[in-house]
Amino acid sequence: MNLKFFGAAALLCGLMSPLSAMPFDPLIGTWKVIDDRTGYYVSDIVIRKNSKTQQYSAVITKNRPLPGAPSSEVCSKCQGALKNQPILGMEALKGLVAGSSNKQFSQGIWVNPQDGHLYTIDASLNLAGDQMKVYGKAKNANAVSTMTWKKHTDM
Repeated sequence: MNLKFFGAAALLCGLMSPLSAMPFDPLIGTWKVIDDRTGYYVSDIVIRKNSKTQQYSAVITKNRPLPGAPSSEVCSKCQGALKNQPILGMEALKGLVAGSSNKQFSQGIWVNPQDGHLYTIDASLNLAGDQMKVYGKAKNANAVSTMTWKKHTDM
């Protein structure tokens, strides 16, 4: 009986040790996007990381128009190939790269379905890893955007 118990315990420890050796990536997961100007929760995004390029990207999984704005299922204000494309499932973030501390991020391109602009973004993660301040400057317009992304904890 004890031999079976110790064998099962050894097997369990052996299976868990590779998991503990894997580094934790604070960005991967689902985030709520909050527009800092209005304080309104505008969307949920799921961030993933390309293992080859080490760049982060994100797709929109939930979209909420700003109060008073018409509800739209397509990005009517977007330009080029994204014009009138569905917002749900849209790749809204591309090319975000982590700095050496894994708390600072840069070089990302953010598509804002609310105004259709493409923003070059930089971001900084808080110490707890559950909130990120995102600063964006529009590429072809005189617009600046600040957002707070809050990590979903109920997943």
